[in-house]
Parts: sequence; C-alpha cells; structure tokens
Amino acid sequence: MNKKIFFLFVTILPILCSCVSIWPQPKTVFSGDEQIVIDPSNFEILAEGAGAVSQILQDRINEYKKLMFPFPTESMKKQDQDSINQLKIIVQSDNEQLVLGVDESYTLSITFSPLAVGEIDSQTIWGAIRGLETFTQLIAYNYSTEDYSISELPITIHDEPRFPWRGILLDTARHFYPIPIIKDFIRSMSFSKFNTFHWHIVDAQSFPLQVNNYPLLSEKGAFCPWCTYSFDQIKDLISFAKGYGIRVVPEIDGPGHDGSFGKGYKDLISNCPIWGEINQNFVTINPTKQLTYDVMTDIWTEFSSVMEDNYLHFGGDEVYTLCWLEDSEIRQWMEDHDMSTKQLEEYYFEKMSHIATSLGKKFVVWNEVFALQNSSLLQNAIIQVWNNGEVLKDIVEAKIQALASFGWYLDQQHPNDKEYYEWMDTWKGMYYNEPTNGIESGEEYILGGEACMWSEQVFPSSLQTRVWPRACAVGERLWSQKDVLDEQDATNRLNKFSCILNQRKIPTSPLSPGFCYTGNNS
Repeated sequence: MNKKIFFLFVTILPILCSCVSIWPQPKTVFSGDEQIVIDPSNFEILAEGAGAVSQILQDRINEYKKLMFPFPTESMKKQDQDSINQLKIIVQSDNEQLVLGVDESYTLSITFSPLAVGEIDSQTIWGAIRGLETFTQLIAYNYSTEDYSISELPITIHDEPRFPWRGILLDTARHFYPIPIIKDFIRSMSFSKFNTFHWHIVDAQSFPLQVNNYPLLSEKGAFCPWCTYSFDQIKDLISFAKGYGIRVVPEIDGPGHDGSFGKGYKDLISNCPIWGEINQNFVTINPTKQLTYDVMTDIWTEFSSVMEDNYLHFGGDEVYTLCWLEDSEIRQWMEDHDMSTKQLEEYYFEKMSHIATSLGKKFVVWNEVFALQNSSLLQNAIIQVWNNGEVLKDIVEAKIQALASFGWYLDQQHPNDKEYYEWMDTWKGMYYNEPTNGIESGEEYILGGEACMWSEQVFPSSLQTRVWPRACAVGERLWSQKDVLDEQDATNRLNKFSCILNQRKIPTSPLSPGFCYTGNNS
C-alpha cells in the first residue's frame, strides 16, 4: 500500500528541469508534461497587492497582452476544452524607485488542476515585469491550427538575476541616433532582461548634447543642426526607459577623446595639432583650465536634475598624455605645479570626483583610471573593465567594485580572439565569457557587466541587427546561473528567442537556416 501511494505521488509532482525554452534561462524551473490552450478573447491579466496601482505596471500589462497574442485567431471552437483564462500579478510594494540592486525577483506558477490559473508573485513591479516576459515566452502559437497554448504544465519558476548591473553601451557620438531609435533599442533590451542603458553621448567625433549655458558645444560640435539631444528629450528618454525597468547611465568621456569640445570652445582642449592630425581621438581636454570644470559642473548638474539614478560615467579610457606635452601652456602649468602627466590626470579625476560628490552621485570610470592607483579616488568608484580578465582580477582583489566588458564588444567580430566562420556564431564566445574566471578572491565586487556597441560602422538602420541576437548571450551570462553552459540547449532557446524578437518587429539576425513565422510570410 505504501509503495502504491508513493508511486502516485511522484508521477504528479513537477520535476526540476531546464526543458522550458526561456531566454535568459530562469534560476529554477519545476514543470510537468501537460498542455493547455489559451483563448485570447477570454484571457485577462489582473494586478493585485500594493503595486497594483502602478501606472508603469499597467502600461507593461497592456503591452504584454498584445505581445502574448501577436497573430489573429478564432475563438475556441470547443467551449468545453480546458483553457487558462487569467494571469494574476501580485506585487507587494508600491515603491517605483529604480536603482542599482533593486529587487527583480519573481515567482511564476501555472496550475493545471482543478482550474488552470497563472500567477506572478514579486516584491516590486520590476520583478513583475521580468515575470511578464517569462510568461509571454511560454505561450506558443500554432500557425496551422491558429491557436495558442502553454506546455510543460504544471509549472513553477523561481527566478532572480545573478548580477545587479546588466547593461549595454550605445555610442551616439560616432553616428547620431534619433530618440525614437534609442527608445526602440531600450525597449528591445528589456526583453533579454537587461536593466542598464549606458549612454556614451559625446566623443571626439561629435558633441550632440545641448548644454544650455554653453550652446556652442552642440552648435559647432554636432554633426548637423538637428543631430542633438536636449535635456527635455533626455528627461523623456529616462522616463521611457524606467517604464521598462532600465536605468540610464550617461557618459561624458574625459580627459581623452574630447576633440569635439574644442569645436565650440577651443580653450577646453589641449593645443596638440601634431597628435590631433594623426588621430582625432588623441585630442585631450585641457585639465588646467577652470573653464573645463565649469562646463563639466554645468553638464552634470543638468543631468542630475533629470535623472533618478545614482551613477555618472566619467570615461577615462585612452588618455594620450603626449597631447598635453605638446601644449606649451600645459607643460608650463605642470612645471609650475610640479606635476607629471600621471599626476595631472589624477588632478582631473579628483576634480570630477568632487563634482559627483557635490551632486550626491557616485561615478563609473574605465579601467585605465585604476592604473593611477589613487586609493582615495577609487574607493567610491566603479571600474568598467574593457581590457581583459587579468585587469578585472587586480581590481576586485583590491576590493574595488567593477563591471566586465572585455569580450563583449559588439563592434568586433572576434572580441575573444576566437575566430568563427559565421558572423552570428560569435555569440558563443560572448556566451562563454565568464566574468569570474580566474578570480579566487573578490568575486563579490563584480557588480555585473555591459556589452558595448561602438558605432563607428553602425548606422541607426543597422543597429538592432548588429546587436541582436549576439547581445542576448551577454544578457543570459549576466542573468542566469554560472553553470548554465549547455551550448546546444542555448542554441535552441536562442533560435526561438530570435524569432520572438522578429515577431515583435525587432530586426534580428538568425543563428541558422530555418523558418520564423511573423504573420506576413505565408
């Protein structure tokens, strides 16, 4: 008798598995082997709990209901057929603050008996939004029978991100990207559960940012009169991104890559025509002028007035100090103050650090700043590493917070020095690029990472296909557990997810030959 009872028990209990095709892979999945249909005309999503009043959540519910059922279908012909007609979302908190480390966890369950009911439980609306994405990916459309269904029921998913900082950098200085293009890109990021948009706004090639007290910066520095961003537009973009659970971290690079500053105000940059002629990226800002810090204070004060996030990005990569040495006035200033070029760079970042502190912000810099070995400067900084894992190892062993970007440069075909015959196969190198490899101590100082889309050779029209689906690999590496490494399983899931992105009107490249039904290719 006991054996029979035990046998019955184990046959109805869902099992822990990775058989459900979700991108990125959830933390744990318990699933069964039943299937149920969904009638879009008889399906509703209800929000409960303190967070139910959130307009952000309601907006995403309305959007996801459309994404769940992208193709027309007839109402169920068999009204007695079992179906799921409700998804309940229970959000405990009404706090809509979106900052680094916010709770994005959720539990998703779909029961099968006695009634088919879906439920998402989360502490915050951000977890609920991540859960909505997962639920939507569970729904399959059969274009032959024209109906929707969910398989592997009953199912319970417990999910949360591995890292709190999961971002993509977009460079809008090498090519100008209109605000609608950036919004579409931010929206597409949310589907892979990214949560940080790193906006590299200004570089040597152009200065598209409108600064109210220094109008010549954009009037002379932008590619064209309309190739600019006002702070009203930036405020609107930040609000839009928040609606998808994505923070916006702006970057004004310095003291290198700053030639565009000088197009409007020549005193802001170093006088180094020899090095500037060789490469415009070599032109540095002039850190000896008070005007430099007046302008930077103005820029970051305006940013702080429109942003909720706590972090500003001050750049710091590839500072060609020979440009300073070519400038006779800077050389004289260094001599008068008994400074080397290294000390002058420290001087610049100490000034920038004071600006951040005065605004109640923290800051991010590229890994070259770590080489300055200024402990007082670095103690409140996050170092973004683009060089290699050894640099990341040194930083976290020094107990400094860091982000990984090495191996995740989307402008490069072979960011990991491993060659692939097919362009899109480079996602595999990004997928296996584990930030913690080789790190024996200090792993807790790795906050996450970012893929980087430098735009020297990317038009707005080709942005999405250059990024997706390769960046999806980075999204899973930063969201999913460290041991999620099965290449064949990942390939199958990513192929399906690439098709889902296409169905959502996001131009995405395929991984391999096949067919993706989009409703207009029959």
